[in-house]
Formats: sequence, C-alpha cells, structure tokens
Amino acid sequence: MRHFFLSILLVLALPISAQQWYFSVDEYCAAERPLLKDSRQVLLVNNTVPQPEDFGHSIAVDGVPRENDRVALDQAPLHCLFTATQSMDESMEYERVELLEISQNSSVDFYHRNQLSRSQMQALCEEYEVQALLILNQLVLYNILESFPSDDMYYAYLQACSQSHWTVYRRGGHLDVFTTSDTILWESELSYTRQQALRQLPSTDDALMYLAREVGEKVATSLTPQWQPAKRYLYDTKNPAIQAGLQSFRFQHWDDAIAAWLPCINGMDKKAAPMAAANIAIAYEMLGDYASACDYAQRAIRLFGAWKTAYGRQQQANIRYYLAQLQARQARERGQ
Repeated sequence: MRHFFLSILLVLALPISAQQWYFSVDEYCAAERPLLKDSRQVLLVNNTVPQPEDFGHSIAVDGVPRENDRVALDQAPLHCLFTATQSMDESMEYERVELLEISQNSSVDFYHRNQLSRSQMQALCEEYEVQALLILNQLVLYNILESFPSDDMYYAYLQACSQSHWTVYRRGGHLDVFTTSDTILWESELSYTRQQALRQLPSTDDALMYLAREVGEKVATSLTPQWQPAKRYLYDTKNPAIQAGLQSFRFQHWDDAIAAWLPCINGMDKKAAPMAAANIAIAYEMLGDYASACDYAQRAIRLFGAWKTAYGRQQQANIRYYLAQLQARQARERGQ
C-alpha cells in the first residue's frame, strides 16, 4: 500500500515554458537491520547484569577530574526494553510483541558479557510461542559532568554515552549479534555562577534513563520497516496531452495519465517527449510497477540528452537520481 498527497505546489519555472510540481510520497522502506524479517511474534529478553553505581560517572571542574559520581542504574535496561517493546508493538508490523523483564543472566559480573546458549534461546521461543527473540545482553551507560569559567561567566555540560550489545535469535537456529553506541550532549547557557550553569542541566539520573530509552527506540526503529517521506516531481507544459495527464494524475487515475502522456513520447512536440516519459515513470511507480518506471525514467534521460543543452543535462542528472531511488526500491521489494 502506498500513501501520498498531491501538494500541487509550483516549485520551479523552467526556461522552456514549463513548470514542475511536486507531491509527497510515503515510501515503505525495509528495516535498516532486517534481522527480524518474516518474524511476526517477537519476545524481547532482558539478559543484563546491573551496572555498578560507581562505574562510569565522572565530574570535572575547570578541566580537572574531581570525583566519581554514584548513579543507580538497575532499572536502565528495563527502560530500554520497555521503550523498544512499545515502539515495535505500535508499528503494527508484528502480530505480538512481549517482554521478559526478569533477567535471564545468572552471572553477577557486569564486566563480562554472558550470552544465552542456543538451547536456552530455542527453549524460550517454544515456551513463549514466538518466532524470534531480541535479547539485550549488556547496556553500559557513562557520563561526564563538567563546568568551567568562560569570559568571566560559567558554562557547564553533561555528556551521556551508551554502548549496548544485542542478540537476535530466530526460531530454528538463525542467530545475529549487533552493538550500538549513542551520545547525547546537554549544554548550559553562559551564567553568572557555576551553580546557575549546572542547574540548567538535567540530573545525571534523568539523563542516563533518557538515553536508555533512546537506545531502545533506535534499536526498535532499526529492526522495523518504516514509512519515509519522499518528494516526486511532475513536468507541466502547455501541451494539451501533458495537461490531460496531469488532470488524471491529480485524481489518482494512473492508467489514464499514462495513456494521455504516451503519445507525447513519439509526437511532434520534442520538448514535451522527455517530460512525458519522466511523468510516466512516476505514474508507474504509483502503480507499483517499478520495472516500467525504471524503463521510462531511462527513456527520459535519453530524450533529455538529445537536447544538448545545460538545462537538458541538469534534467538528466535529476532523473538519474530518481532512477537510483527506483532501482533501490525495486531491490528492496525483491528482497522482502
């Protein structure tokens, strides 16, 4: 299914009595990490060991480390996993998404990553009747809080960083492992006192919990197909056939638009020919016929090349970019 709307917005007045109009298309894009492909029931699993309170939290004053802060992060993995679970559930890409909150990790050593065995993972798939597991093995959160003078005033910042380690297990034995790293920076305005600058920043606890949720959201997004907006451009000239096709296109009558534009390609109006071919490519894209869309995009490139003008070369470059998008989309569709 393809969602779009016609903005019918004049973008550019072209030097040959033509105009371009654009509309927005929501493209269904494959997941950045297609590790859960074809998995409709997914269990998220906590396999972490709590991070020690005194690990990774430094405070510096005027560039000199002063002390290590203590932050309780026992709940951080759950914040991460709750957010990932909710994001995946709301995406409507999965029939069922569940979370196993209690850590399956029997170790007490935070510094040594302990992954579940294949037999354990397969047993979880069978017990919870899911096709795949998304397992958080380790979440490391660390930060630096620093303040220092600047031009007779004070400035402070809080930088929070994360590293996470994940396993994706698909029922039957297929296993993938990936890691992530993220950084978020909060900065104060210049202030008259050090304390005024520091008060503008979130607490370390709040900052790290926020970062944990961001990790979960980003991981869920990377594993799930997404709708992404993209712009498409149509040529508009005074040619009656181009006008008729545009009218059909506005009412989503793709076949009628193609039928109106086809005669232009071999017609007497040589300036309308490449524009008609480019418009036909977009109409075929709306129909989901990417092979035909690529074919007519290539025709438009050839026809604009016959102009042997700077404008023609610019349009060739624009349509080559569009053709690359079409080919990438065609490849994604074939891979699904």
